[in-house]
Amino acid sequence: MSKKSKILIYGAGVIGCVYAVKLANAGHDLSVYARGSRLQSLLSRGLLYSEKSQVKKAPVKVLDRVAPTDIFDYVFVTVRYGQIETALSELAANASHNIVTMVNNAEGYDRWEYLLGKGRLMPGFAGAGGRIDEGVLHYQLTPKIIQAATFGEADGRVSERINALAKIFKSAKIPYSISRNMDAWQKSHLAMVTVLANGIYFDGGYNYTTSKNKKALRFMSAALRKSFRALKAKGIPITPPKLHVFRLCPLWLMDISLRILYSTKFAETLISSHALNAKDEMALLDEAFRRRIYDEAAE
Repeated sequence: MSKKSKILIYGAGVIGCVYAVKLANAGHDLSVYARGSRLQSLLSRGLLYSEKSQVKKAPVKVLDRVAPTDIFDYVFVTVRYGQIETALSELAANASHNIVTMVNNAEGYDRWEYLLGKGRLMPGFAGAGGRIDEGVLHYQLTPKIIQAATFGEADGRVSERINALAKIFKSAKIPYSISRNMDAWQKSHLAMVTVLANGIYFDGGYNYTTSKNKKALRFMSAALRKSFRALKAKGIPITPPKLHVFRLCPLWLMDISLRILYSTKFAETLISSHALNAKDEMALLDEAFRRRIYDEAAE
């Protein structure tokens, strides 16, 4: 690696810890900001993660506060959707220029840019999932063919700092993609993930029981078609283009595909685990997506 970057992970949940582990192990100068019981766990035991059936400790610093004068090359905000405005308001006083928000968003970026100040925001989203059990991170990166970590400028430019961020991800061997329309990307993502979570709630169990529930599978298939057709009707580009499959695929074929998907360990780690541990967040995102796509489309 030609240059070591100074990076702050603002939020010590699963996603924040995944990127802290990968980036720290690649040699970057990593700090993790945490609160509450997670802070105490990190201070006492360090950032523990499981790899190849072994528990290891990532070389990170743990912070209980971020001072205005603590300058980082990049700050990754990895909190939940309901916490994002508080996090950005707190970071507004910090002098770091590049704030990467790895958070779902159906509302666009005007409010976030207002809170941070123009020119600091770099919207993105993670390509990873997992769980934290007894203080130990168990995680999986999403293959690029499915969903790499994605980021871009709010105005669609491929800027110097975007290219620099890509090099950081490459140095850590994290699959990534640069988007020229993150707003459309995130709306397309929400059209998918809110439905995938709602299917598990509809079933009342988890991914493996959902895979055997014909009503839940058809519920998801129909809802995916409706969501993506609503995006198209709204004039929002569906991105990446492969997601058009949800708009065009016959329902019976989607039923089969979802049944196979939900019967896998992949679905357990990357869909079910988050859906079951973040019901409040998914409800907020579902409401925001419906308000933005359906309510405005009906006006």
